[in-house]
Amino acid sequence: MTRWLLCLFFGAVTAGCSDPLSKMTRLADVELQDTTEAASAVALPTAAEDNRPLFERLLSGPEDPVANAVEEAVQGLEDAEDLALSEAREAALPVQEEAEPRALLGFLRPKSDKKPRREDVAPVAPDAEVLEASFTPETETEARKPRLGGGLFGRKKADVLTGPDAQEIAPGTPLAFGEIARVCALPKGEMGRQVETAGKYRLYDSAVGSTEARPFYITGFDDGCPRQVTGALALFASAESHERMRYGAPFKGQPYSQTDKAYEAAKKDICGVGKGKPCGAKMGQLEKTTAFITVYDRFVDARSWHNVLLHDGAVMAME
Repeated sequence: MTRWLLCLFFGAVTAGCSDPLSKMTRLADVELQDTTEAASAVALPTAAEDNRPLFERLLSGPEDPVANAVEEAVQGLEDAEDLALSEAREAALPVQEEAEPRALLGFLRPKSDKKPRREDVAPVAPDAEVLEASFTPETETEARKPRLGGGLFGRKKADVLTGPDAQEIAPGTPLAFGEIARVCALPKGEMGRQVETAGKYRLYDSAVGSTEARPFYITGFDDGCPRQVTGALALFASAESHERMRYGAPFKGQPYSQTDKAYEAAKKDICGVGKGKPCGAKMGQLEKTTAFITVYDRFVDARSWHNVLLHDGAVMAME
């Protein structure tokens, strides 16, 4: 049995060593027609020269010219699209002024005082509505009007505003005979010369030595405003002289005027006596804040006059 197996083995080996193409016609023995067309027809394309580095050629396959061309075309389209998008974004962004370079101590430099040029300012439309700011200035009278308050001093200022001298005039304004007004803006130097004094009050003559009607000024009031009257002659009269005339002949028993009534009220508050009674021992205290002034229309042979009662820094009455 072993002998037959060995024979089969040697027979297979011998058959494999023989030439299987020995009975076929070889290409070298065939006579070919040497023409250009035949050569080109059977010519095989040669591989393109591969200039890539050695390791790159070993790690990757051979280059494909067609695939490379397609890849380059696709990459070119993508680059063009990215460039177009970038330019569109830059065009949409607002234009910013180039910032000035700042040095190490740039914060010490003064700020630029550059002003906008005329051509840089947007013009106003011709039909645009222009709003003008306006205000109502405070009148001179209101600016100097004393503020009213409570208590004793509030009563004094209220009497001034509602009394015979409630009117306020500007300096140089003429007054008719028999009128009295406040002239708060008049400087002391323009009142003339001081000619008389009665308690806290002062009388100023604007034209000393004249016999014509002219302004006289009286000071000593709580609001600080001089009073102006017009006359050819003005004289102070004390509270004591008033009592002698009022309570003696020939005025005793005569009807009381507005100044008489106002004096009786002032005398009662300080002296504590009734109507028709002299002040007595407190006359000195009364005359510190109380006085009369008589204004005449003529310097000589007066045909008319007016009496003014001044009390407690205010004009109490005038007749």
